Amino acid sequence: MDAIEKIVEQILEKGKDEIATYKSAEKERIEKNFDEQVAAIEIQEKHQIDKNTELAKKAFKQKQNRQQLDVRQETLNRKQELLTQLFKETVEKMNEWDTATFQDFAANVLSKLPVTDDVQLKIGEYSQEKVSQEWLKQFNTDTLSFQLSDAVVSKESGFVIVKDGIEYNFLFSTLVQEIQKAESFKIAEMLFR
Repeated sequence: MDAIEKIVEQILEKGKDEIATYKSAEKERIEKNFDEQVAAIEIQEKHQIDKNTELAKKAFKQKQNRQQLDVRQETLNRKQELLTQLFKETVEKMNEWDTATFQDFAANVLSKLPVTDDVQLKIGEYSQEKVSQEWLKQFNTDTLSFQLSDAVVSKESGFVIVKDGIEYNFLFSTLVQEIQKAESFKIAEMLFR
């Protein structure tokens, strides 16, 4: 029996060795597979972190650009408001001209007017007191005659010269608007350096 027990013992021993070898190989395969999966997850995690970082940087840059645009737009709006206020105050100051200053301005315009024959002068409502038909007579010549119109331009200062249906507009608000259109950029450059 001893021989049978030895054979059984050898078979058991061989089985134990095979199980240990299989167990060791399986453990090594599982650990290798686990390590590969961990490495793959780490690579995937790094790619995701890089992607998220890139997206966050882009989002930040877009937000920063948007804020800079908003600040620039707000600055431009504020400058435009200041310019508008400046031109509005200019018209108000011109509206406050005394009679002598108004007449100097009108005389300068009337003496250089390239028209002949009969001309109507339509005065702005706020300037009515500053010009009379008597004062206008000084600009009459052999070829040019000024007449003060009975019609007035309501809520305006300055005057309009009417000749054969053509109007030469010297209302202060219009003159300042023309300057504003033509010179706003230059004025803004001077004011907001």
